[in-house]
Amino acid sequence: MLCVDQSTPQGQAAAGVAVWPTADLEQRLVNALDFAAVAVSDFGETGYDDAVRPALSFGPEKVVAEAAMLAYAAHGASHSSAVGDRVTALVRQLDPLVRSPRALADMALNPDQVFRRAVPHVLLTAMGHPDDAFDAFASDVCARVLSHAVDQPTTVLAERRWITSVWSRRLPTVSYPPSGTVLTHPFDLLVGSREDPYGLTHLLFYVTDFGRTANPELGRTRDAILAEVEALVLRYLDHGDYDLVGELLMAWPQLHEAWSPVAAFAFDVLAHVEDEVGLLPCGNIDPERLASLAGTERTRYARAASYHTAFVMGFLCAVTLRGEVQPPTAFVAPEYPDNAWRALRAMLDDHPGDWLPVFDRRNEAEKRMMAPMLCGLVITQAMRQRNFATMHDAIRMARQFGLPAQPLRSAAADLLRILSAALQASTPDELEV
Repeated sequence: MLCVDQSTPQGQAAAGVAVWPTADLEQRLVNALDFAAVAVSDFGETGYDDAVRPALSFGPEKVVAEAAMLAYAAHGASHSSAVGDRVTALVRQLDPLVRSPRALADMALNPDQVFRRAVPHVLLTAMGHPDDAFDAFASDVCARVLSHAVDQPTTVLAERRWITSVWSRRLPTVSYPPSGTVLTHPFDLLVGSREDPYGLTHLLFYVTDFGRTANPELGRTRDAILAEVEALVLRYLDHGDYDLVGELLMAWPQLHEAWSPVAAFAFDVLAHVEDEVGLLPCGNIDPERLASLAGTERTRYARAASYHTAFVMGFLCAVTLRGEVQPPTAFVAPEYPDNAWRALRAMLDDHPGDWLPVFDRRNEAEKRMMAPMLCGLVITQAMRQRNFATMHDAIRMARQFGLPAQPLRSAAADLLRILSAALQASTPDELEV
């Protein structure tokens, strides 16, 4: 979808540059808000119990809190009456669930649940829907929690610090030492856990207030953080993990930075997949199990497995609409030799990812610009497959074609160095000349 959007200040700020249409972003956000209303109707009181895969079960407070966050991210992000009306309707739908007797009892009896229950209430209040009695009780029990010693992950402390900054109540200060997080230290791209990237995305939600904060507290430069986020976008684009790709892409608008070519391409992929499927799909659905179900049971299973990823697309569109720059639909980047992208593309011929047809429909000039992205995809696929020969070839080809340095190349080179050192340490006599 190539067009120049002149309908908004964002489009006008980059006159002549093709950017993603505001109307399309708003429609995708409307779709996500509509889906949120359905998900809250389905799961807002009962949650979902998955007897086959218990790990996929969740309580009602989870979908309620995530829907409240989506409404908060969308609130004021667009001048569209369709968006505004749906935010208002969703907030009203959530109100009795957020401030329910069950929520009050949970907060009274379970101190570890206090902030989980308070967050959606605070967000509804910030959107102009207060409840004074609930607020007085919630602030009292939250103050009690904050006055005691805690041993919590940094992301939990960051969330508490964020929500107390949004809350109009005076509460004890939440200490938030960012030292040791991705805000101050390089991200270890050799670690394959999904928990670390999720921690990164959530830290950025909290320190930027979903893009509302102009100058968030960061311990490193935006460029350094975004370079590593971009590497993770490539990793999870390779994996087809659209939930995580969507959360990672929020980094650019939340940090008020222009979208990189890789980020813009990944957004194009998500939009393409959403258009093909009807909503952004997740990797949790078992097709065979889905086919075996019928009626309400089938619908609930499909919604329970996919609602979060559908919400993520809404979050992404909301923070993008709030940001100064929309994702470009055409690249402005250096062009590399024609044989660079062709050689790297050939190494990915058997890749099953949805990104490949999106790449193939790009014009020749854009493909030359995207050679560094292809190199990153070759490397991340080689890491996933433990194909060290291909990893080595990709590094060699990047040097041969003069591609710019990127964190994935550095991580791959570091891994090969570590493997070489391990080999030498394990067989020192055999390697002596």
